Amino acid sequence: FGEPYREALTKLQKDAPPLPAAKVHRVLDAQLGTKWRERFSSFDDTPVASASIGQVHKAVWSDGREVAVKIQYPGADEALRADLKTMQRMVGVFKQLSPGADVQGVVDELIQRTEMELDYRLEADNQRKFAKAYEGHPHFAIPHVVASAPKVVIQEWIEGIHMAEIIRNGTPEQRDLIGVRLLELTFDAPRRLEMLHGDAHPGNFMLLPDGRMGVIDFGAVAPLPGGYPVELGMTIRLARDKNYDLLLPTMEKVGFIQRGQQVSAREIDEMLRQYVEPIEVEVFHYNRKWLQRMTVSQFDRSVAQIKTARQMDLPPKLAIPMRVIASVAAILCQLDAHVPIKALTEELIPGFNEPDAAAL
Repeated sequence: FGEPYREALTKLQKDAPPLPAAKVHRVLDAQLGTKWRERFSSFDDTPVASASIGQVHKAVWSDGREVAVKIQYPGADEALRADLKTMQRMVGVFKQLSPGADVQGVVDELIQRTEMELDYRLEADNQRKFAKAYEGHPHFAIPHVVASAPKVVIQEWIEGIHMAEIIRNGTPEQRDLIGVRLLELTFDAPRRLEMLHGDAHPGNFMLLPDGRMGVIDFGAVAPLPGGYPVELGMTIRLARDKNYDLLLPTMEKVGFIQRGQQVSAREIDEMLRQYVEPIEVEVFHYNRKWLQRMTVSQFDRSVAQIKTARQMDLPPKLAIPMRVIASVAAILCQLDAHVPIKALTEELIPGFNEPDAAAL
């Protein structure tokens, strides 16, 4: 979003009226049992932050650890499911507007991810896996889960500068550092634990005093068995090298291009530009002007691109990774970050360094 919209949406989330203490206590009674207070040394009834579908309280666990207690708003699940039913009914309209796009696949993915986010036990399981995989890592801090229930998750408290604050007032060094950390996590997690953190939202990350990036929300995590598909790196490299003799058959084989359709090199360049341009230099400067240019290109409704939409699509095995990478790029643009994405891609994305013969 542009600056005015981002600030307005952030303000809406911050200014959302907090749950009264009595309602908070009723949620905790239902989720942790009526003797939940015995599990805490102290509990602050005033929330310290808003979450996507809930709010966060600071407390002290019975063993003395400071903890963050995330509580889901009562009724949030029913409201979201009603919205998703409405979206499901609109699939036919969306298909008319974008004939070549996998609209049903996108909606199905959104429904699946929303259901996962509504059950905090699944989020807690995801967080436990990330915390174990990155235990002692020099670049990332994942708080351990202390307890969880369907609508409550309790994790260790960590202190840092939230990414949203860095976007507003951060130094160039802070912007670049947390930008590199975010991209590294996005590229590394599928290789390390076959999972992809799929919610690149500034409220989910913070920069700790020691330079590590804290990750505090795991409601939207996608399983990636085997890690990133090798075709992802292969396609991006061939597109960068403009090796169309290999790129076009590779894209048809993977499913980017519908079989039997003719697509020009220019159309391929337009489709993959946002993924290719950053790796053409050693350090890429993500900024709002670049994002605006990419957005205009993506939403250009010229006849030629509507025709292309009927011939090209994101293949299912690459749809989630490419959407997440695109959303991370948008956050990097908000950060105005300089990132060595070429080196990170060479190191962490499978297929990028494969010989051309592998594409055959």
